[in-house]
Amino acid sequence: MAQLGIARQTNLSGKTTDIEELVRVLRSLWAAVESGAPERRRALRREIAQTLKQLESRIGDQLNQTVPRLPTTGNLFEGYESGPQSRKKKVEPVPRFPEPSLRVYDKELADHALRLFPHIGQIKDVDELRAYLTEKTRFNSLASRRRAANYLINRFFPGEAINLDLPAFAAATEGNAALGEALFYLTCRTEKIVSMVAEQVVFPSLPEGGPLRSRILDYVQTQFPRSKSVHDIAQAIVRTYDRFGIGTANRARLNVTLREGSLVAFAYVLHLEFPEPGMHSFELLFDGPMQKWLLWDKQWIVRQLYHLREAGMLAKVSEIDRMRQFTTKYSLADALKPIVALAKEALS
Repeated sequence: MAQLGIARQTNLSGKTTDIEELVRVLRSLWAAVESGAPERRRALRREIAQTLKQLESRIGDQLNQTVPRLPTTGNLFEGYESGPQSRKKKVEPVPRFPEPSLRVYDKELADHALRLFPHIGQIKDVDELRAYLTEKTRFNSLASRRRAANYLINRFFPGEAINLDLPAFAAATEGNAALGEALFYLTCRTEKIVSMVAEQVVFPSLPEGGPLRSRILDYVQTQFPRSKSVHDIAQAIVRTYDRFGIGTANRARLNVTLREGSLVAFAYVLHLEFPEPGMHSFELLFDGPMQKWLLWDKQWIVRQLYHLREAGMLAKVSEIDRMRQFTTKYSLADALKPIVALAKEALS
C-alpha cells in the first residue's frame, strides 16, 4: 500500500515528525481501506489493527509501563489537538449509501430479509451477522448459504457497516407492509439495476398499469448485453416488487399503480433521504425515490408530512403560494426512537 510506504518512510527518517502529519497518514490509510474492494477490507483493517497493537507493545516495553490502547476503528485520533492554536480537522463521514455500481442482481432474497432482519438487533459485528445469516438462510448447501449471507450484507449493510436503525426498524415492523417498503427502498439504493428499472421502465409505465415482463427483460438486456443472467435478473426484479409489496406480478406483466403506503415506512425513508435536520422542498419528495421507486401518491405524501408534524417528528410544514417546504428536526440516529415508538403505536 502506497500510504503504508509513506508511514514507514516517516518512521525511518530519524527526524522529529509533527503529530498532525502522523494523524493525516493514519486517516489516509483508513480512507484507502474503506474505498477498497469489500472482500479485502476486513484483512486490511486487521493489518492496521495488528500494526498498531505491535507498536503499542514495543512502546510499552521501552517505557516499562502500560500504554493506553490506540483506537483501531472509526475516525482515528478524532478531536486531537497538538496545541492551543490547533484547529480540529473535520473528518468527512463515510456516506451511508456510496454510489452503487451496476452489477448482476439475480437473487432478490426478499423472503430471507423479511424473515431474518427483525431478529438481528443484538448483533453488532459483521462477522457475527454473517454467521447468523449463513445459519438461518434456507438453502441446502453451506456454500449457497454463505453466498446468500454475503449478498444480504452487501445489499443492506453497504461497506459492512452495521447501521443500528435497520435492525431496530425491522424488529418494530415485523410482519407488516412497512418493512417491505423500507427494504425495497434500501434495495434500490444499493442495487443500481433495480433503481434504473424503477425509474426508466416501471414508473413511466404507470398509465398502462405497469410494464410487460418482456419490456423489463429488454431493458436489462441493454444494460448487460453479454451477460448470461439477463433472464434471471429480470425475474429477480419482478419478484422484488412482488415480495416487498410494491406491485403484483402475473406471467405477462408487473402490475403497479400509484399507491398509499405506511406512515411508519414514510417516516423511516424520509430520514434516510434527509439524515440531518434541515429545510427541504416538497419537490425533492415528488421527484425522488418516494414516488419513482415506492410509487407513493403525491397527495398521500403531503398528508404524511402533516401527520409527522402532528406527531412531533417534523419542526414545520408550510404551503405558501408556490413555496411548499418541510423542516426536519432530527438526525437519522435521533429519529430512530420516535420512529420505533410510532411503529408500535400504529401497528399495535
